[in-house]
Amino acid sequence: MTFVLCLLYIAVIYVRPGEIIPGWIGFPFVEITGVAAVVSAVGSLIVAPNRFPKLPNDWCFFGFLGAAILSLPANGWLGGSYRAFVGLQPLAVFYLLIRVAVQTERQLRWLVAMFVVLTLFQATNGIVQYHTGVGLGNSTAIVVMESGPSGDGDRQETKRIRGTGIFGDPNDLAMSLVIIIPFLFTALLPGGSGFVRRFMAVAALVIVAYALFLTQSRGGFMGFAAACAAYAYRRFGRVPSVVIGVVMVGLLAVGSSRMRELNSSEDSAQGRIQAWSAGLGMLKSRPILGVGFRSFTDYHERVAHNSFVHSFAELGLVGGYFFVGLFYWFVICNERGRNVAGAAESSLARDILASGVGVAVCAFFLSRQYSPVLYVPLVLGAIRVSVTSGTSPQPPFQRTSDWLLMLVLSGGFLLATYVGILMLAIWSGS
Repeated sequence: MTFVLCLLYIAVIYVRPGEIIPGWIGFPFVEITGVAAVVSAVGSLIVAPNRFPKLPNDWCFFGFLGAAILSLPANGWLGGSYRAFVGLQPLAVFYLLIRVAVQTERQLRWLVAMFVVLTLFQATNGIVQYHTGVGLGNSTAIVVMESGPSGDGDRQETKRIRGTGIFGDPNDLAMSLVIIIPFLFTALLPGGSGFVRRFMAVAALVIVAYALFLTQSRGGFMGFAAACAAYAYRRFGRVPSVVIGVVMVGLLAVGSSRMRELNSSEDSAQGRIQAWSAGLGMLKSRPILGVGFRSFTDYHERVAHNSFVHSFAELGLVGGYFFVGLFYWFVICNERGRNVAGAAESSLARDILASGVGVAVCAFFLSRQYSPVLYVPLVLGAIRVSVTSGTSPQPPFQRTSDWLLMLVLSGGFLLATYVGILMLAIWSGS
């Protein structure tokens, strides 16, 4: 029952029927399904306490939430913990509900299929929106002014499709598309797939690729390239992954003007440099717990456009450490090196890893540290370890040195960001 209610909750979050069907506007679909699923999950934990999430991935998630809840009181606003608690509820429920509900590998595969179907729905809606002017729920594309093809200063309109609900930003829609691409590759390529499944995979990939192009999301395109390269590396080896990278760079070069304008002299790139610099300044002024949950724009005019910089700035070294740890343990659990829960031979591990690599690259260009979409591959990676046959509740893959290495990686990221800001500033002549 908990698993079925979990799927229903995810479907409501992705589709948002209250936004699509006029007669249902205002009906609390998300609240009703969420409460029902949480009650069922709590009941299952009472009956079987061993379901409680306790992988290192999960402890990093708890640590990240804890840092966010404590960050505002640490800055003098005692009531801020309640604001953070309420603001983090959608993310906490999304992650923890899925972790508790999915208990078998079969359920995990059904969950992946659900994400694929729901994302294709949003992609199709976006394509209809682009060609007809309006999609379901009266959603319309965002129109931005970009440099013309001649590059001589003329401007032209560029439409960027978006979805409904949590996909109301083109970048969020793009990131959701990146997530499902590796799973479609596996359905398409040889290895047990039947003709019908391959045909459906081809159709789905065409829809996803076209919708991704229509989002005009630079971060989404870079994430797509990273996911493709990571998948090729795991399945075919190093040379094909390099070829994929070169091809993606070539596609970027012949893409739209918005996709080509990835240089430090462009206005948005300058804004990112300044935002990253401001984020490091916030961390320097409040190093332990940062300037506070969702307080970045109180100190700078725009968000960081980098989930890692944003986390360090708002949640300090503590929150940033656990945010880095989420991705660190995700990689450890699904890469071949330690072969956690049979990761070296698992097609699910390969697909989930490539999906997570793509999302991590998207996160480097977008501030989405509190968005449930960012955590889809992270929670899938943790579930895979928990449900794999023969895996104990507490797999012996943790090492004390891992937690120290996370500290080194956090420091290395901050140092690399600082050096990158200096180099980009010199490059742009500012």
